[in-house]
Amino acid sequence: MLNQLIVIALITFFSSLKANTVPNFGVGDSVIVTTQDGNALRGVVESESNNRLVLKTSFGSLPIDLSQISSINALSAIEPSQKPQELLNQQKISLKSTLNQEARWRTIYSTMLLGNGLYGWGVPFVLGATDGAVLAASQAFAFGGGFYAAYSYTKNMELPYGRWQFQSGGAALGGLSLFPLVTMVGVENWADFDKSGKISTLYIMSMIPFGVIQADKKYNEWSLTNGQASVISGSIPWGFANALGALTLAYGESWPDNAVMNRLNALALYGASYGAPFLAKKYIQNKSYTEDDASFIRFSMGLGVFNAVSTIALFEKDNIRAGVALMLGITNGFGYLANSLIDDRDLKKGDSRIIALGSLTLFPRSSLRLNEETIFNRLIAFCFLCADRGFCPAGGSIASLSFISSSSKSSRSTSCAIASAPIPPSK
Repeated sequence: MLNQLIVIALITFFSSLKANTVPNFGVGDSVIVTTQDGNALRGVVESESNNRLVLKTSFGSLPIDLSQISSINALSAIEPSQKPQELLNQQKISLKSTLNQEARWRTIYSTMLLGNGLYGWGVPFVLGATDGAVLAASQAFAFGGGFYAAYSYTKNMELPYGRWQFQSGGAALGGLSLFPLVTMVGVENWADFDKSGKISTLYIMSMIPFGVIQADKKYNEWSLTNGQASVISGSIPWGFANALGALTLAYGESWPDNAVMNRLNALALYGASYGAPFLAKKYIQNKSYTEDDASFIRFSMGLGVFNAVSTIALFEKDNIRAGVALMLGITNGFGYLANSLIDDRDLKKGDSRIIALGSLTLFPRSSLRLNEETIFNRLIAFCFLCADRGFCPAGGSIASLSFISSSSKSSRSTSCAIASAPIPPSK
């Protein structure tokens, strides 16, 4: 009899422990869901079952498998009996326990490098200080100040890898906004206005942090997941490359050489880079993306660039329009194919790298082979032709050239390596 009572007591005790470890939430509660991939999703529980949770977010209703959930934290309501300071302390403890700061170190080192590489010499330059000791002290102060500023700014910040990419994209758009501004004013007029370059330096130093802050505002306003932020960040160079390619298709070898068209072209290139994230956000809303989903899409587009370069090398006649059309078509096609392949699945951490390794195994052997020297020579000729016409080919030709010329193999395949890549099982 005593043994039975002990067993019953133990069962009751462990059951109560388990009940205390299960998050106390229900339908209609506001929660923060942290997935195995590090995504932190905020929303309201719309429905729940034994194997699935449906979370209502600003992007719509997102179904999440319970097996993919690392933790669920309910945002508890404020009790009238709680004192303001007690409530603040509880919120700080809860915030620290749920934050994902895997990319915090990236933000800190990026700020330190930017402080030493730009502000360290930029501030003395703008102030007219030319003494070497002042310059060295300024760089040391900017290096240390960059650490402290980034450390304080990100102390209580949800900072997954995608958000860091989002911040970096905002910094790039902010700093590079100088070029359309100079083009609109006129290069010669700007040179007369800013002979020493101090205004340009001050503008860049001001716009980079402004771009980071504005990107952070959009990140919070759009309630992005880690993967969604990564996909949107990758759309910035995609927008620039496609705009440059479209202008090349329009002008061919005869780019206009007048102030008005130069201004319009500069605005078009920067406008496409700036507008691409908004277009990407509109496309991916109500869709689930992980960090590796975004990585898989980027790798696929890079693979498209390689295949486009290999295809261009097949042509005996150099033609800028044909080459750029193939580059745009194949690269964007690979990106669209990759997005279609992951439409009904979420890649886990490391899956995109496994797929990349599987894809690369197809390169050494294929039924259709190209001579490396032929590809190299034709690519060089195509780049020189573009340079001779005053145009830099879009789509990452230099990266592709480096990949081809550094390889020890004597042949390359034009077949689509992505088709043979292993695909993880559906959700």
